[in-house]
Amino acid sequence: NLFDDTEAPTKAEAIGLGWDHGERPGKSFCYLVVYDGLTVWVLDEYTNQERSTPATEAEAVVEMLGRWGLSMSDVSDARGDVNSGGRLGMGFTMNELLMRSFAHIAGTSRPPFRIAVPYKKRGSVDARVRLTSNACVDGRLRVHHKCGKLINSLRHWRGENNDLKDPFDAAMYISEVYLSPALSPNSAGRLIIA
Repeated sequence: NLFDDTEAPTKAEAIGLGWDHGERPGKSFCYLVVYDGLTVWVLDEYTNQERSTPATEAEAVVEMLGRWGLSMSDVSDARGDVNSGGRLGMGFTMNELLMRSFAHIAGTSRPPFRIAVPYKKRGSVDARVRLTSNACVDGRLRVHHKCGKLINSLRHWRGENNDLKDPFDAAMYISEVYLSPALSPNSAGRLIIA
């Protein structure tokens, strides 16, 4: 399920970003994905190398988009964990602080895209694991070979609440939007017969 630059998709129905927030070095992850109508392609990963702020993370994500010839206006879906902005966030969530940072970069009062919270109820992690496993077997989830943290997570994470879970969460928060029959943009009105 790994691919390199020569196999990267040339068309996209949707472009998404998925976050798992963390302030400490190596604890914040963002993944850039492309959905071509059948397959989710994880193109790139960002992880903070030092303590980060929403402003520095937004700048890094804009840079990541630029590496693929994309801009903030190309992003159709974004999902980020439910974390608060902490004591200095003045009651805002990390998603809201990031959206403010993207708006600032764009020079507008509104962010170029919204960051929604993924489904986090009981059983959601297990559901994402099954969804990911099925998508990998079917070839509907492909990961760029440079996404080392995610590859390591997919190979070695066994369900524990540890550092290997963070990259998985970030990538699957957005990937499930396209892989899940219930959430997929193409699922409206579609009858699924087992």
